[in-house]
Amino acid sequence: MIDERGRLFGFINIVDLAVILLVVLLAAGFLYRGQATEITAEPHMVRIEVVANNIFPGVEESLQVGDRLVAAGAITGAEITEMEVKEANWVTTDAEGKMHLETNPFRNDIHLTIEGPSTQIGPSQINFAGQEVRAGIEDFYVKTQVVEVKGNIVSVEVLE
Repeated sequence: MIDERGRLFGFINIVDLAVILLVVLLAAGFLYRGQATEITAEPHMVRIEVVANNIFPGVEESLQVGDRLVAAGAITGAEITEMEVKEANWVTTDAEGKMHLETNPFRNDIHLTIEGPSTQIGPSQINFAGQEVRAGIEDFYVKTQVVEVKGNIVSVEVLE
């Protein structure tokens, strides 16, 4: 098999063969990666519920049902469909250190329902209004032309 000069079958050096094989495998892997098809999902309608906590009174007056969200400097198809304003819940402690849930008359919680087309629904994520959405995410920004508030996503529903 390998002769006294280190050639395989008297034809090619074993080290040269290993280098050539490595180059061919790398080229094949690169070409295969370039041939992979992209997964493009069709847009679906998505409904999310968001709660913006502890917002100063008066901000809710700038939000209206029908307002569209803004992302990357453009108006998106996501629209506020429902809005409810409640006094914010506040945790206080008494002299004994017990915690009590009170309402804060100086802050509001804004409960929003937002619907619109998703820009991507893949096996691992849903992008909506330029942001990744999942129930429990605490930094979803509800941004319109005149208001921007940070909210918590309570629920995500993909509509058919």
